[in-house]
Amino acid sequence: MLPLLKQGLILFRQHHRSLLALYLTFTGLSIAVFTPLITAAVSLLRPITGDAAITTGGLLDFLASPGGVLWLLVTLLLAAVLIVLQLAGVTLIAAQPGKHSTRAAIRALAGIGRRLPQLVLMATIQTLAHLLTALPFLAAMGFATHLLLNNFDPYLLNLERPPILWWFLGFCLLMLGAIVVANGSLFLRWILSIPALMLDQKTPMTALQQSARDTRGTHRETAGLLSLGIIAVLAMPAMVTLAFDLLAGSVFRLLPANTSLLLPVVILLVGSYLLVSLALTFLASSALGALIVARYRTIPGRRLQWQQPPSTRQDAKTGRRLWLLEVLVIALVLTQSVQVVSSLNQQDQVTITAHRGSAFKAPENTLSAIHQAIEDGADYVEIDVQLTADGVPVLWHDQDMERIFGKPERIGDVRYDDIRHLDAGSWFDDHFAHERIATLEHAVKATRGRVRLFVDLKPNRNERALVTAVVQTLQDNNAVQGTILAAADWPSLELAKQLEPGLKTALLAQFVVGPLWQDRYDILALRLNRATPAAVARAHKAGNELHVWTVNQPSDMARFLDMGVDNIITDRPDVLAELMAERAGLNDGERLAMQIRNWLR
Repeated sequence: MLPLLKQGLILFRQHHRSLLALYLTFTGLSIAVFTPLITAAVSLLRPITGDAAITTGGLLDFLASPGGVLWLLVTLLLAAVLIVLQLAGVTLIAAQPGKHSTRAAIRALAGIGRRLPQLVLMATIQTLAHLLTALPFLAAMGFATHLLLNNFDPYLLNLERPPILWWFLGFCLLMLGAIVVANGSLFLRWILSIPALMLDQKTPMTALQQSARDTRGTHRETAGLLSLGIIAVLAMPAMVTLAFDLLAGSVFRLLPANTSLLLPVVILLVGSYLLVSLALTFLASSALGALIVARYRTIPGRRLQWQQPPSTRQDAKTGRRLWLLEVLVIALVLTQSVQVVSSLNQQDQVTITAHRGSAFKAPENTLSAIHQAIEDGADYVEIDVQLTADGVPVLWHDQDMERIFGKPERIGDVRYDDIRHLDAGSWFDDHFAHERIATLEHAVKATRGRVRLFVDLKPNRNERALVTAVVQTLQDNNAVQGTILAAADWPSLELAKQLEPGLKTALLAQFVVGPLWQDRYDILALRLNRATPAAVARAHKAGNELHVWTVNQPSDMARFLDMGVDNIITDRPDVLAELMAERAGLNDGERLAMQIRNWLR
């Protein structure tokens, strides 16, 4: 293992400048050419793929549909092609004798172009093989989901976490481990296929077969080395972030609260962080390719060098080009740092939505929770709305009435008059025993002129009737203006827009698997573990707002405030309001220190 690692490091050190040139060129092409092409290709599939899966229930349906299968194949194939192309370029550079200039990167790109059809075919074969290898384990998890969890309400399942859930998660963990072993073994078996294709000019199938023969009996050594590399790659970003977080804390404690002094220091700090992160990404991708070439060189009878076109000698101009390239990298990083700092140095402009009212202080979806949310400083009150059997929109979340009323029936199976006098508050605290189930009309009257409504539709096999009744209630009570209508499916939002074009609509997404068409809603509301700066930027670029739910920890609230989301949905609106008030009182230095720490997380 150590000789192989040493040889890989020698190759990397010998060609690091050429590899850097290739990495930057490939990154630029990915941003300027590949990403727009991929976006256009996926957009062309829109009539076939349909809508993305945004809930747990819709995930299996989407992936089992022809459109979902096609989207998955195209997405994975395009990603595999990009990885294969970059590794092919690293292979061609690492296989060149001696030290080479930036021209080596251009020659490598030309070599990739000449073998492009074969590389795409190889990526296609590997993608299909990996999918087929993982398919039995994925099917087993899907079957287990249907068999064990099909009769559970997803919300109650997460809330109560019965023993069957832990059995299910244990089984899924076992299946995921099997996928890692099976697909990892396949990956290691074919790890030398790119050198065989690029250096020995083999066909894709022949290269894969040759790689399988060459790696036979050496899986343990190769797997151990690659596993250590992967662990190092995964651990280094966390270690770098921790180091810069500690450094930032020390720097801001020492510096005075002087903006003219703080800004250059912050720009330098952010620039250093970005530069180190860029270096780690470059190191991970290039070192892997160099290690593969080093392993290929240990096999008798294999071509050890790439027969590239004759190279010109490296003169003084070439050396200057290399220095200019590195200066360009630093300049780009500093430019990005200025943009990051500029985006941080702003006042908080986030609205507060109380999730089901102030659900930490009062029973959810009741008038008490709504009044408490108003006192706690909320801008919006989120309420869940379902339809009774006689067509009355009421505030209710669960699929049945077991948790609140102790009854197994669904709201949609009972009349409003049969439940209007039931106790809807004692389950939370005896102090709220007077609470009764509220209607949407009650909520409109309770919030008028005081706070806006965020209406979350909870269809229970009655989507069209529910949307129609809710929109009609809002229209009859002159409550359309300022109200947000949210749902976890597109058809409900589209119907609401048809009935009332003035309504603002929000798509609620636990996650996004598949193509997300941003012209079908006004707001994208993401679960807190899915909201990222990139998601915020994409939403704003498309003219949409981005809301995040359900955020209850102050550290997460601060992170999303700095991320630039438009709305935070929380069970603790008072905590968020206090946090925003505290931030408003900070001086420039304190605000920068806080924001840079949140940005580093």
